[in-house]
Amino acid sequence: MRLESAILSSFRAGVVALKLDGTVAYINPIGIKVLVGCVLREGDNIHLRAGENTFFRVLSEALAMHYLPTRVEVELPGKDGDRQFIGFTLSELKEGDEKIGICSFFKDLTHVEIAEENENLKQRLLLLGQMAAGLAHEIRNPIASIGVHSSILKKNIPDNEKLATSVGMISKEVERVEYIIRECLNFVRPADLGIKNVDADKIVTGVVERLSAIYPDMEFSIKYQEDMDFQVEADTGLLEQAINNIIANAVDACEGKGKVDISFGISRHFSDLVRFKRESDPIFHGQSGKEEEFVRISIRDDGQGMTSEIQEKIFVPFFTTKKMGTGLGLPLAQKIIHAHGGILDLISDPGKGADFIVKIPVRQKSG
Repeated sequence: MRLESAILSSFRAGVVALKLDGTVAYINPIGIKVLVGCVLREGDNIHLRAGENTFFRVLSEALAMHYLPTRVEVELPGKDGDRQFIGFTLSELKEGDEKIGICSFFKDLTHVEIAEENENLKQRLLLLGQMAAGLAHEIRNPIASIGVHSSILKKNIPDNEKLATSVGMISKEVERVEYIIRECLNFVRPADLGIKNVDADKIVTGVVERLSAIYPDMEFSIKYQEDMDFQVEADTGLLEQAINNIIANAVDACEGKGKVDISFGISRHFSDLVRFKRESDPIFHGQSGKEEEFVRISIRDDGQGMTSEIQEKIFVPFFTTKKMGTGLGLPLAQKIIHAHGGILDLISDPGKGADFIVKIPVRQKSG
Protein backbone atom coordinates (compact mmCIF):
# COMPACT_ATOMS: atom_id res chain seq x y z
CA MET A 1 0.00 0.00 0.00
CA ARG A 2 2.92 2.37 0.70
CA LEU A 3 4.22 1.88 -2.85
CA GLU A 4 0.75 2.46 -4.34
CA SER A 5 0.36 5.60 -2.24
CA ALA A 6 3.79 6.84 -3.34
CA ILE A 7 2.92 6.26 -7.01
CA LEU A 8 -0.40 8.10 -6.76
CA SER A 9 1.17 10.93 -4.77
CA SER A 10 3.90 11.41 -7.40
CA PHE A 11 1.44 11.73 -10.32
CA ARG A 12 1.64 15.03 -12.19
CA ALA A 13 -2.16 14.88 -12.41
CA GLY A 14 -4.79 15.02 -9.70
CA VAL A 15 -6.42 11.75 -8.71
CA VAL A 16 -9.73 11.41 -6.87
CA ALA A 17 -11.52 8.12 -6.15
CA LEU A 18 -15.20 7.94 -5.20
CA LYS A 19 -17.18 5.11 -3.67
CA LEU A 20 -20.59 4.27 -5.15
CA ASP A 21 -22.33 6.17 -2.34
CA GLY A 22 -20.44 9.33 -3.32
CA THR A 23 -17.85 9.29 -0.52
CA VAL A 24 -14.37 10.55 -1.45
CA ALA A 25 -12.13 7.55 -0.75
CA TYR A 26 -8.87 9.13 -1.90
CA ILE A 27 -7.45 12.36 -3.32
CA ASN A 28 -3.73 12.81 -3.98
CA PRO A 29 -1.64 15.88 -3.01
CA ILE A 30 -1.57 17.26 -6.59
CA GLY A 31 -5.36 16.96 -6.72
CA ILE A 32 -5.68 19.01 -3.53
CA LYS A 33 -3.42 21.71 -5.01
CA VAL A 34 -5.33 21.82 -8.30
CA LEU A 35 -8.65 22.22 -6.46
CA VAL A 36 -7.33 25.11 -4.37
CA GLY A 37 -10.44 27.18 -5.03
CA CYS A 38 -12.85 24.41 -3.98
CA VAL A 39 -11.03 22.13 -1.56
CA LEU A 40 -12.10 18.47 -1.61
CA ARG A 41 -11.16 16.15 1.26
CA GLU A 42 -11.31 12.43 1.91
CA GLY A 43 -14.60 11.57 3.61
CA ASP A 44 -16.57 14.33 1.83
CA ASN A 45 -19.69 13.21 -0.02
CA ILE A 46 -19.72 14.42 -3.62
CA HIS A 47 -23.54 14.32 -3.82
CA LEU A 48 -23.82 16.85 -1.00
CA ARG A 49 -21.34 19.14 -2.75
CA ALA A 50 -22.68 18.71 -6.30
CA GLY A 51 -24.15 22.21 -6.30
CA GLU A 52 -20.77 23.90 -5.74
CA ASN A 53 -19.28 23.59 -9.23
CA THR A 54 -19.38 21.73 -12.53
CA PHE A 55 -16.62 19.25 -11.69
CA PHE A 56 -18.40 18.00 -8.57
CA ARG A 57 -21.72 17.86 -10.43
CA VAL A 58 -20.29 15.73 -13.22
CA LEU A 59 -18.66 13.37 -10.70
CA SER A 60 -21.99 13.06 -8.88
CA GLU A 61 -23.88 12.34 -12.14
CA ALA A 62 -21.20 9.93 -13.40
CA LEU A 63 -21.66 7.58 -10.44
CA ALA A 64 -25.02 6.58 -11.93
CA MET A 65 -23.81 6.32 -15.55
CA HIS A 66 -22.85 3.08 -17.26
CA TYR A 67 -21.00 4.65 -20.19
CA LEU A 68 -18.53 7.14 -18.71
CA PRO A 69 -17.56 10.21 -20.77
CA THR A 70 -13.84 10.73 -21.38
CA ARG A 71 -11.63 13.77 -21.97
CA VAL A 72 -13.99 16.30 -20.44
CA GLU A 73 -13.27 19.95 -19.69
CA VAL A 74 -15.05 22.06 -17.09
CA GLU A 75 -14.82 25.55 -15.69
CA LEU A 76 -14.37 26.02 -11.93
CA PRO A 77 -14.26 29.02 -9.63
CA GLY A 78 -10.55 29.51 -8.96
CA LYS A 79 -8.70 31.18 -6.12
CA ASP A 80 -9.52 34.87 -5.40
CA GLY A 81 -12.44 34.84 -7.83
CA ASP A 82 -10.42 33.81 -10.91
CA ARG A 83 -11.72 31.25 -13.38
CA GLN A 84 -10.06 27.85 -13.60
CA PHE A 85 -10.30 25.20 -16.32
CA ILE A 86 -9.83 21.50 -15.56
CA GLY A 87 -9.50 18.63 -18.03
CA PHE A 88 -10.23 15.15 -16.76
CA THR A 89 -11.02 11.55 -17.60
CA LEU A 90 -13.30 9.12 -15.79
CA SER A 91 -12.96 5.37 -15.29
CA GLU A 92 -14.63 2.67 -13.21
CA LEU A 93 -13.09 1.33 -10.03
CA LYS A 94 -13.49 -2.44 -9.80
CA GLU A 95 -12.73 -5.30 -7.46
CA GLY A 96 -12.72 -8.26 -9.80
CA ASP A 97 -15.81 -7.82 -11.96
CA GLU A 98 -17.68 -5.75 -9.37
CA LYS A 99 -17.89 -1.97 -9.76
CA ILE A 100 -17.11 -0.27 -6.44
CA GLY A 101 -16.86 3.34 -7.60
CA ILE A 102 -15.26 5.70 -10.11
CA CYS A 103 -11.90 7.40 -10.43
CA SER A 104 -11.04 10.74 -12.05
CA PHE A 105 -7.63 11.90 -13.30
CA PHE A 106 -7.55 15.67 -13.81
CA LYS A 107 -5.16 18.51 -14.74
CA ASP A 108 -5.27 22.29 -14.60
CA LEU A 109 -5.69 23.55 -18.19
CA THR A 110 -5.94 27.23 -17.34
CA HIS A 111 -4.42 30.09 -19.36
CA VAL A 112 -2.08 29.39 -22.30
CA GLU A 113 -2.40 25.59 -22.47
CA ILE A 114 -6.14 25.50 -23.04
CA ALA A 115 -6.06 28.42 -25.49
CA GLU A 116 -3.33 26.82 -27.59
CA GLU A 117 -4.89 23.36 -27.63
CA ASN A 118 -8.34 24.72 -28.47
CA GLU A 119 -6.91 26.65 -31.40
CA ASN A 120 -4.92 23.62 -32.60
CA LEU A 121 -8.00 21.40 -32.49
CA LYS A 122 -10.10 24.01 -34.28
CA GLN A 123 -7.55 24.10 -37.09
CA ARG A 124 -7.38 20.30 -37.27
CA LEU A 125 -11.16 20.00 -37.50
CA LEU A 126 -11.25 22.70 -40.17
CA LEU A 127 -8.55 20.89 -42.15
CA LEU A 128 -10.39 17.58 -41.76
CA GLY A 129 -13.57 19.13 -43.11
CA GLN A 130 -11.72 20.62 -46.09
CA MET A 131 -9.99 17.33 -46.84
CA ALA A 132 -13.26 15.42 -46.64
CA ALA A 133 -15.00 17.86 -48.98
CA GLY A 134 -12.08 17.70 -51.43
CA LEU A 135 -11.93 13.91 -51.40
CA ALA A 136 -15.69 13.67 -51.83
CA HIS A 137 -15.50 15.92 -54.91
CA GLU A 138 -12.62 13.94 -56.45
CA ILE A 139 -14.27 10.58 -55.77
CA ARG A 140 -17.75 11.59 -56.92
CA ASN A 141 -16.66 12.50 -60.45
CA PRO A 142 -15.28 9.04 -61.40
CA ILE A 143 -18.08 7.33 -59.46
CA ALA A 144 -20.68 9.29 -61.44
CA SER A 145 -18.95 8.30 -64.67
CA ILE A 146 -18.93 4.63 -63.64
CA GLY A 147 -22.64 4.87 -62.82
CA VAL A 148 -23.47 6.36 -66.24
CA HIS A 149 -21.51 3.71 -68.14
CA SER A 150 -23.08 0.96 -66.03
CA SER A 151 -26.52 2.17 -67.12
CA ILE A 152 -25.43 2.17 -70.77
CA LEU A 153 -24.05 -1.36 -70.48
CA LYS A 154 -27.20 -2.58 -68.76
CA LYS A 155 -29.37 -1.32 -71.63
CA ASN A 156 -27.18 -2.95 -74.29
CA ILE A 157 -26.76 -6.43 -72.81
CA PRO A 158 -30.33 -7.51 -72.07
CA ASP A 159 -29.77 -11.08 -73.29
CA ASN A 160 -26.50 -11.72 -71.45
CA GLU A 161 -27.59 -12.71 -67.96
CA LYS A 162 -24.05 -13.10 -66.59
CA LEU A 163 -22.93 -9.65 -67.74
CA ALA A 164 -26.21 -8.10 -66.62
CA THR A 165 -25.64 -9.50 -63.10
CA SER A 166 -22.11 -8.08 -63.01
CA VAL A 167 -23.27 -4.67 -64.16
CA GLY A 168 -26.02 -4.75 -61.51
CA MET A 169 -23.40 -5.43 -58.84
CA ILE A 170 -21.30 -2.51 -60.11
CA SER A 171 -24.34 -0.21 -59.83
CA LYS A 172 -24.99 -1.32 -56.25
CA GLU A 173 -21.36 -0.73 -55.27
CA VAL A 174 -21.52 2.74 -56.83
CA GLU A 175 -24.58 3.51 -54.71
CA ARG A 176 -22.75 2.26 -51.61
CA VAL A 177 -19.73 4.49 -52.25
CA GLU A 178 -22.02 7.50 -52.73
CA TYR A 179 -23.77 6.65 -49.44
CA ILE A 180 -20.44 6.45 -47.57
CA ILE A 181 -19.39 9.83 -49.01
CA ARG A 182 -22.64 11.42 -47.82
CA GLU A 183 -22.24 9.92 -44.35
CA CYS A 184 -18.64 11.17 -44.05
CA LEU A 185 -19.65 14.68 -45.08
CA ASN A 186 -22.54 14.66 -42.62
CA PHE A 187 -20.20 13.65 -39.82
CA VAL A 188 -17.52 16.31 -40.37
CA ARG A 189 -20.07 19.06 -41.04
CA PRO A 190 -20.82 21.24 -37.96
CA ALA A 191 -24.15 20.49 -36.27
CA ASP A 192 -25.90 23.84 -36.75
CA LEU A 193 -29.14 23.62 -34.81
CA GLY A 194 -32.45 25.09 -35.96
CA ILE A 195 -34.13 25.13 -32.57
CA LYS A 196 -37.89 25.00 -32.16
CA ASN A 197 -40.40 23.27 -29.89
CA VAL A 198 -40.85 19.64 -30.97
CA ASP A 199 -42.60 16.61 -29.49
CA ALA A 200 -39.92 13.99 -28.88
CA ASP A 201 -42.51 11.22 -28.64
CA LYS A 202 -43.92 12.09 -32.07
CA ILE A 203 -40.45 12.03 -33.61
CA VAL A 204 -39.83 8.56 -32.17
CA THR A 205 -43.27 7.34 -33.29
CA GLY A 206 -42.59 8.53 -36.85
CA VAL A 207 -39.24 6.74 -36.97
CA VAL A 208 -40.80 3.52 -35.63
CA GLU A 209 -43.61 3.64 -38.20
CA ARG A 210 -41.11 3.90 -41.07
CA LEU A 211 -38.87 1.13 -39.76
CA SER A 212 -41.88 -1.12 -39.05
CA ALA A 213 -42.79 -0.95 -42.74
CA ILE A 214 -39.23 -1.83 -43.77
CA TYR A 215 -38.77 -4.62 -41.18
CA PRO A 216 -42.11 -6.46 -40.84
CA ASP A 217 -40.52 -9.19 -38.67
CA MET A 218 -39.49 -6.67 -36.01
CA GLU A 219 -41.69 -5.99 -32.98
CA PHE A 220 -41.70 -2.44 -31.64
CA SER A 221 -43.31 -1.16 -28.45
CA ILE A 222 -43.52 2.42 -27.14
CA LYS A 223 -44.43 3.15 -23.52
CA TYR A 224 -45.04 6.57 -21.97
CA GLN A 225 -47.46 8.22 -19.60
CA GLU A 226 -50.15 9.92 -21.61
CA ASP A 227 -50.52 12.78 -19.12
CA MET A 228 -46.82 13.79 -19.44
CA ASP A 229 -45.44 16.36 -21.87
CA PHE A 230 -42.34 15.26 -23.82
CA GLN A 231 -41.80 18.49 -25.73
CA VAL A 232 -38.21 19.73 -26.08
CA GLU A 233 -36.39 22.58 -27.78
CA ALA A 234 -34.47 20.85 -30.57
CA ASP A 235 -33.64 20.66 -34.25
CA THR A 236 -36.34 18.36 -35.62
CA GLY A 237 -34.36 16.95 -38.54
CA LEU A 238 -31.15 16.31 -36.62
CA LEU A 239 -32.91 14.80 -33.59
CA GLU A 240 -34.91 12.56 -35.89
CA GLN A 241 -31.69 11.45 -37.61
CA ALA A 242 -30.06 10.62 -34.25
CA ILE A 243 -33.09 8.62 -33.05
CA ASN A 244 -33.32 6.84 -36.42
CA ASN A 245 -29.63 5.83 -36.25
CA ILE A 246 -30.02 4.42 -32.74
CA ILE A 247 -33.21 2.46 -33.48
CA ALA A 248 -31.80 1.23 -36.81
CA ASN A 249 -28.74 -0.01 -34.91
CA ALA A 250 -31.07 -1.89 -32.54
CA VAL A 251 -32.81 -3.49 -35.53
CA ASP A 252 -29.45 -4.57 -36.95
CA ALA A 253 -28.49 -6.04 -33.58
CA CYS A 254 -31.64 -8.19 -33.78
CA GLU A 255 -30.89 -9.08 -37.42
CA GLY A 256 -34.32 -7.72 -38.36
CA LYS A 257 -36.20 -10.38 -36.37
CA GLY A 258 -36.37 -9.24 -32.76
CA LYS A 259 -37.95 -6.77 -30.40
CA VAL A 260 -37.22 -3.13 -29.56
CA ASP A 261 -38.83 -1.59 -26.48
CA ILE A 262 -38.90 2.21 -26.25
CA SER A 263 -39.91 4.05 -23.10
CA PHE A 264 -40.18 7.73 -22.16
CA GLY A 265 -39.65 9.52 -18.88
CA ILE A 266 -38.41 12.75 -17.31
CA SER A 267 -34.98 13.09 -15.65
CA ARG A 268 -33.53 16.00 -13.71
CA HIS A 269 -29.86 16.97 -13.77
CA PHE A 270 -27.71 19.90 -12.82
CA SER A 271 -26.91 22.00 -15.86
CA ASP A 272 -23.50 23.44 -16.69
CA LEU A 273 -21.15 23.63 -19.64
CA VAL A 274 -19.07 20.49 -20.15
CA ARG A 275 -16.91 20.21 -23.27
CA PHE A 276 -16.02 16.93 -24.93
CA LYS A 277 -12.66 16.55 -26.68
CA ARG A 278 -12.13 20.30 -26.76
CA GLU A 279 -15.25 20.81 -28.89
CA SER A 280 -18.13 23.09 -27.95
CA ASP A 281 -20.57 20.22 -27.62
CA PRO A 282 -21.93 20.34 -24.05
CA ILE A 283 -23.27 17.33 -22.17
CA PHE A 284 -25.09 19.48 -19.63
CA HIS A 285 -26.21 22.60 -21.48
CA GLY A 286 -26.12 26.21 -20.28
CA GLN A 287 -24.35 27.76 -17.33
CA SER A 288 -27.14 28.38 -14.85
CA GLY A 289 -26.08 25.85 -12.23
CA LYS A 290 -29.77 25.02 -11.78
CA GLU A 291 -31.38 21.60 -11.80
CA GLU A 292 -33.14 21.20 -15.15
CA GLU A 293 -35.45 18.71 -16.83
CA PHE A 294 -34.44 16.27 -19.54
CA VAL A 295 -36.70 14.04 -21.62
CA ARG A 296 -35.37 10.50 -21.19
CA ILE A 297 -35.77 8.00 -24.06
CA SER A 298 -34.73 4.38 -23.49
CA ILE A 299 -34.25 2.25 -26.64
CA ARG A 300 -33.71 -1.39 -25.69
CA ASP A 301 -33.26 -4.34 -28.05
CA ASP A 302 -33.15 -8.09 -27.39
CA GLY A 303 -30.15 -8.71 -29.63
CA GLN A 304 -26.84 -10.32 -28.75
CA GLY A 305 -25.58 -7.41 -26.66
CA MET A 306 -21.99 -6.16 -26.60
CA THR A 307 -18.76 -7.05 -24.89
CA SER A 308 -17.01 -4.38 -22.86
CA GLU A 309 -14.37 -4.11 -25.62
CA ILE A 310 -17.01 -3.26 -28.23
CA GLN A 311 -18.75 -0.82 -25.88
CA GLU A 312 -15.51 1.13 -25.51
CA LYS A 313 -15.31 1.59 -29.30
CA ILE A 314 -18.99 1.83 -30.26
CA PHE A 315 -18.96 5.64 -30.55
CA VAL A 316 -15.56 5.79 -32.32
CA PRO A 317 -16.00 6.97 -35.94
CA PHE A 318 -15.63 4.22 -38.57
CA PHE A 319 -15.63 1.40 -36.01
CA THR A 320 -18.23 -1.21 -36.99
CA THR A 321 -19.00 -4.88 -36.44
CA LYS A 322 -21.23 -5.04 -39.54
CA LYS A 323 -20.09 -6.25 -42.94
CA MET A 324 -21.82 -3.39 -44.74
CA GLY A 325 -21.64 -0.73 -42.01
CA THR A 326 -19.85 2.63 -42.23
CA GLY A 327 -19.25 2.98 -38.50
CA LEU A 328 -20.72 6.50 -38.51
CA GLY A 329 -24.35 5.94 -37.44
CA LEU A 330 -23.87 5.94 -33.65
CA PRO A 331 -21.00 8.49 -33.57
CA LEU A 332 -23.20 10.87 -35.58
CA ALA A 333 -26.12 10.23 -33.20
CA GLN A 334 -23.84 11.01 -30.25
CA LYS A 335 -22.58 14.18 -31.93
CA ILE A 336 -26.15 15.41 -32.53
CA ILE A 337 -27.31 14.62 -28.99
CA HIS A 338 -24.24 16.33 -27.47
CA ALA A 339 -24.86 19.37 -29.70
CA HIS A 340 -28.30 19.63 -28.07
CA GLY A 341 -26.69 19.52 -24.62
CA GLY A 342 -27.90 15.97 -24.13
CA ILE A 343 -26.51 12.67 -22.89
CA LEU A 344 -26.22 9.34 -24.72
CA ASP A 345 -25.61 6.45 -22.31
CA LEU A 346 -25.29 2.72 -22.99
CA ILE A 347 -26.05 -0.38 -20.92
CA SER A 348 -25.26 -3.78 -22.45
CA ASP A 349 -24.18 -7.29 -21.55
CA PRO A 350 -23.31 -10.14 -23.97
CA GLY A 351 -26.44 -12.18 -24.68
CA LYS A 352 -28.76 -9.68 -22.95
CA GLY A 353 -29.29 -7.01 -25.59
CA ALA A 354 -28.42 -3.32 -25.38
CA ASP A 355 -30.15 -0.28 -23.90
CA PHE A 356 -29.32 3.13 -25.37
CA ILE A 357 -30.50 5.96 -23.12
CA VAL A 358 -31.01 9.39 -24.68
CA LYS A 359 -31.49 12.46 -22.48
CA ILE A 360 -32.43 15.73 -24.21
CA PRO A 361 -32.81 18.97 -22.21
CA VAL A 362 -36.33 20.37 -22.29
CA ARG A 363 -34.94 23.91 -22.63
CA GLN A 364 -31.84 24.96 -24.55
CA LYS A 365 -31.45 28.20 -22.58
CA SER A 366 -31.77 28.68 -18.84
CA GLY A 367 -34.22 31.22 -17.63
